[in-house]
Amino acid sequence: MVEINWHVVNNGLDFLASAVELLKAGGERDMKYAALHLSASIETLLKVRLAREHWTLVMADPGMAKRADYEAGNFKSVSIDQALDRLTSIASVTISKKDIDRIRHLNRTRNQIAHFALIGEAPLQTRATVVRAMESLIRFIEKELAPGAPDDEREIIDATYSSVMEQVRMIDVMVREIMNSLKPTIAEATVPVVKCPECLQDAYCFGDGKPGRCLFCSYEQSGYVAAADYAGNVLGESEYRTVKDGGEWIVSRCHICFDSALVDGIQTTAEVDATQGCFGCGYFGDLEALERCARCGEWTSANPDSMAVCSDCFDYYASAD
Repeated sequence: MVEINWHVVNNGLDFLASAVELLKAGGERDMKYAALHLSASIETLLKVRLAREHWTLVMADPGMAKRADYEAGNFKSVSIDQALDRLTSIASVTISKKDIDRIRHLNRTRNQIAHFALIGEAPLQTRATVVRAMESLIRFIEKELAPGAPDDEREIIDATYSSVMEQVRMIDVMVREIMNSLKPTIAEATVPVVKCPECLQDAYCFGDGKPGRCLFCSYEQSGYVAAADYAGNVLGESEYRTVKDGGEWIVSRCHICFDSALVDGIQTTAEVDATQGCFGCGYFGDLEALERCARCGEWTSANPDSMAVCSDCFDYYASAD
């Protein structure tokens, strides 16, 4: 195992500590820098773990790797995406798909900030992105970075981890306080409330004829995007894996607004049975309210007296006559 420069590990952990402090501060500017610093921490610590496997894996092109360049820091290193791919495929490091998605989401936010393109995202939404990626990084430190670390690295890892976790617990208290303040509004909501596709708090209110919005982090996306985010982030489903295995994707076209935003299997905060809901128009119904169209297979209103046929297919049959 190649010895890692202690200062590299220290820098990665210092960026993590800074991100936590900025999260606690809570301002809009603080959230942007928290995203930048956490992204830097993740990139650095992923590379540390890669270098333990073999120093050439840190380089963008391992085939051109020279040890002298590596020791001098004179080389182009891997991106976060490349590091994740190499850790899981070459170093046999176990990182869950959820954690990989969270880290990549943070990296996209970081790129938007760096290129002045983070427009219209509320501070709480950025905060949710940072918190989720931070949870993933903490798991990575626990399972993959701390075990097997040399004594000098382990000492700084343990000290930083203890400090970070103490502050993370304080942030958790702040989140609970915000959620408690939202309880009356959520209780009085006349629309279904579900877990937010972004921050995962039980605060996303379905819209009434339009896409909904999260009361906690202000997440507000088009029906199609929100439905896909809910399926992946909340229900843990993957369209690629589902289709590959011959299954039926849980997101389909809504029979009312015709947006591809109808999710089958939503759970509300009211603890009702899993049901169908459209993130595009706010339709919500139980599992018996809809049926698959006998012709095309799209969802349509259930008809106990005859075969279910969607409006498109009905018009097709009518024009054929």
